[in-house]
Amino acid sequence: MTAPTPAPAPAPGPTPAPASAPTGSSAPEASVPDNNVEPAATQPPVQTPVLPDATADGLLKTTVDSADPDASRVEGRAGRQRQRSIENARFKVAGDMVGGDKLVFALGDAEPAPLQALATWMSEPVRHAFVAPDGWDAVRVAASDRRVIVLRAGPGHGKVAAAIKLLQSPPDRRIFNLDRNVDLRRLGHWLDSDAKSENPLPRAAGFLLCEPLAWDQISAWVLQQLETRLEAIDARLMLTVTADTPLGDPDLTTYIVTLPPPRPQTAVLAAHLAWSLNQPQAAAERLLAEPELAEFAERVFTADQSMKVAADLAVMIGQELDGATVDLTRLKRRWAERATEDFEIWFGGLPDVQTRCLAIALAVLNGLPYEVVVYAAGRLAEILDGPQDGADGNNPRPPWRDPFSATRGELLRLLRARIRTTTVRGPFGSTPAEVMEYVGEDYASAILTRVWREYRIQVPLLRWLCGLADNPSEDVRIWTATALGVFAKQAFDFVHRNAMATMGVDKKFWLRDVAANALSVPAGNVRMRPLVESVVAGWYGNDNNRLGQATAARVWGTALGVHDPDRALNALERLTTIDDRRVAQGIADSLADLLLADEAGNAMRVLRRAGSWLFDDRRALSGTFVFLALAENLTMEPVGGGGTWPMLLFLADQRTELRDKLLAMWHRVIRSGLLADATARVLARWADLAEADAGVRTALANMLAALPGAVGRFDAVELNLRAQLSQWLAPDNLQPKTLTAYAVEAELAKRNGS
Repeated sequence: MTAPTPAPAPAPGPTPAPASAPTGSSAPEASVPDNNVEPAATQPPVQTPVLPDATADGLLKTTVDSADPDASRVEGRAGRQRQRSIENARFKVAGDMVGGDKLVFALGDAEPAPLQALATWMSEPVRHAFVAPDGWDAVRVAASDRRVIVLRAGPGHGKVAAAIKLLQSPPDRRIFNLDRNVDLRRLGHWLDSDAKSENPLPRAAGFLLCEPLAWDQISAWVLQQLETRLEAIDARLMLTVTADTPLGDPDLTTYIVTLPPPRPQTAVLAAHLAWSLNQPQAAAERLLAEPELAEFAERVFTADQSMKVAADLAVMIGQELDGATVDLTRLKRRWAERATEDFEIWFGGLPDVQTRCLAIALAVLNGLPYEVVVYAAGRLAEILDGPQDGADGNNPRPPWRDPFSATRGELLRLLRARIRTTTVRGPFGSTPAEVMEYVGEDYASAILTRVWREYRIQVPLLRWLCGLADNPSEDVRIWTATALGVFAKQAFDFVHRNAMATMGVDKKFWLRDVAANALSVPAGNVRMRPLVESVVAGWYGNDNNRLGQATAARVWGTALGVHDPDRALNALERLTTIDDRRVAQGIADSLADLLLADEAGNAMRVLRRAGSWLFDDRRALSGTFVFLALAENLTMEPVGGGGTWPMLLFLADQRTELRDKLLAMWHRVIRSGLLADATARVLARWADLAEADAGVRTALANMLAALPGAVGRFDAVELNLRAQLSQWLAPDNLQPKTLTAYAVEAELAKRNGS
């Protein structure tokens, strides 16, 4: 086949051209898409030119089919940026506070007991609106020097809030909620084991246990043993029991701290309302002084004298505030039907489909730019908010929604969200942006779990997420994949059948990546990991579907490799015998994921394995492609400042145990002639980075001059390098690499003794 006419030159800046690579046949085909150009969502894939590529067998001409989405220019493929986005999405959407399986552990012979980070809607109201009872200073003093405290109070007196407040000193303490059925006799043993693990709980943590079920069976010696274990990790345990709960052991009285009677409910209501409205308490008190509202609050407090009911009422009043007045009719109706938990009160009180769609969209895209969240919310509202209205076949109109119904500030208050100014990285570099996010770190995962379990919108939700998965922005795709993974933890078979199965064999590589990233969420749960492995086995072993095998490669890297890197490398190695560019790209991306997930631990094992493929005739083509993809896509900024480095060059420069391995790999790739145009492009990319930074320039010149081989101008590798230098200095090169070319030439001359 004849190569197509080259496309016009890109905008200024180093924009790599596509590489040649393995194809489904015996010939190599173009592959790597440009990471720096983002198409419009409706654009078809761009036809990408490929120059002839010299192989060991001679000159082979290849081209790219314009219908092949893998050759299109979409945002993606940048290894380190992708890794950071995946980590951010797991934190922002899945609520992965301590990683992997850390939130589930087994105590004794009991069922696994959840250890969960304390919910933000429990901790933040206490942090900002706690109303201390009279005598609170004495409680603080009594609890200040103890590792285990049993806080006792009457029903509804706010003992849980008081326990949280005590644990919030110091204010940055990480607090975890223990399940009521936790076996306290085994807890100390587990804490010892956890402290010796690779991923222990943070030191100085706080543990909250409310109304333990087996409290009547607990003896003082159990808490005495716990004190020793807690002392070792500088942690505290706070238990709460009601005042009339009997003690199974009289010696437990030494751990008891009695909470004084609470302040009036009206004081708690005013404090929580002021915090909810972000206004001074005096403003909240003026609002609550309105006769009808004050009368309604009095009736509520007469029926329920707990402190929690005052906090719940404050949330609801804030949601029904319209300007300076409260809609009492709606407030009374909602209070009569209210849920029992604060989170349910909040979400149930969102006024309409449009606002709830915004809440769900924010849960999926938590921490992404405001405009992106609003756009996604509109797409979901179109799916959920009824059929098109007034359609005449030519001018269909969606249901009318008033764009001026609420200001951004009002929506932020309703959603308990905030706008934060930051810098985001887009296809043209870093740019200022206003991102929208929930104030509470765990709101996103809680919303996704709630809407999946409580409402009959599972199919529309998956249809909406499948649409977001086709977004040009890689961040949107990664956040969407994480949300799919959260849903997969709720209903794995349903989500796989209705979303991930189709994505996993799609022609668009970015949809295959979404499927792989989505599976990484359930793969983080040891109980669900076998399900993920079963799905991957179906794709992996199907020789009739290379797209599925490409997805299997991605899952082994991004979802399963973090739990067993050597097993993942073995699986990826077997795939390198397949002559298919898409499978090779999946392998390359997965090696990048493994390397970035644990650079110190995985760098040697990844490079050693990839290097072995270059010297294996069955794997040389795929291995060359994989190595060049890693060399091109992995960059880093050294700690302490400096320019951007190719990551492999930095490793070669800084880690002597890796230097010889990387030099041998570069020598093999250049000398073999496989994917020669891709090799030239990657070297030119490195030279672009070297041109901008003297440190990179020196390291690159030293590396190229140190490549093994015969010394002299007639060495095949040196001839190739000098051809590259000529291209870097060519008069028609719009991005010359003058400084780098001269630096390399000087090192070659020094090596040759001339």
